Amino acid sequence: MTCQEGNFVIENISFYEDTKLGVELTAEADWKRRGLYIGPQFDTLDVAVQEEFERYLQERGVNESVASFIPEYATYKEQQVPSVSSILTKNHN
Repeated sequence: MTCQEGNFVIENISFYEDTKLGVELTAEADWKRRGLYIGPQFDTLDVAVQEEFERYLQERGVNESVASFIPEYATYKEQQVPSVSSILTKNHN
């Protein structure tokens, strides 16, 4: 999901029978996810299906604000991670 011009855009939807696989941030979990079928592109689904899914998300508070927040938060978190060179310099001294 991304936010473009004030609207959130769904690119695709994935379903994982194992919740852990869907949220785990390890190389092994990433490798397993890559081997799964991720389904059709969202914009190729019937318009009625797209609208119902968007309504489902809206009812749960997933809206433009959330779509805007996610990349902003990711950028914030990335800025909190020290650069590799600063880590190497600190550990080398």
